[in-house]
Amino acid sequence: MQRLLEWDEQIKIHLMWVWGGEAGFTKRGREGMLVITDRRIAFISKTNMTYRIHDVYSRRQRIRFQRNENVFRPIEDYSISELRADLDKDSINVNLEFKKMVKLDIERKRWGTTLMVEVSDEGKKKTYKFSIVKSWVKYPAKDPLQFEQIDWSPVVTLFRNST
Repeated sequence: MQRLLEWDEQIKIHLMWVWGGEAGFTKRGREGMLVITDRRIAFISKTNMTYRIHDVYSRRQRIRFQRNENVFRPIEDYSISELRADLDKDSINVNLEFKKMVKLDIERKRWGTTLMVEVSDEGKKKTYKFSIVKSWVKYPAKDPLQFEQIDWSPVVTLFRNST
């Protein structure tokens, strides 16, 4: 992973309860949070964020969905320095820079909407899928039961305006 001395960017969007990962037949999604800056999309599965802070912001996001309010916003207790630390914490966390993105698309299904991100890195193309979960089943393994129907266009617009 390329280590940058200074990150001159701002967090624009922070979404909790995201199910995502690399798309593919043998690939399994995982729970995480999506942090979107003006230069990258980061999918964080392993974080230094405390459970209490994560729980508070997850509940706030749930209330915003119920009230049809804007969920595309940053959270107060998470800055660029926390994002950098989380990306360095574990290789399971995904850093998708806008300059390596080939395509950003929205897939609408009956069960929910998905943000599709196609990345080209060193000549290899990979596709990632991200959806926001509405409810979970926790046994035998944590898996999503229902997904949110959201309009991902603010993310696509941010990407297009940044490139």
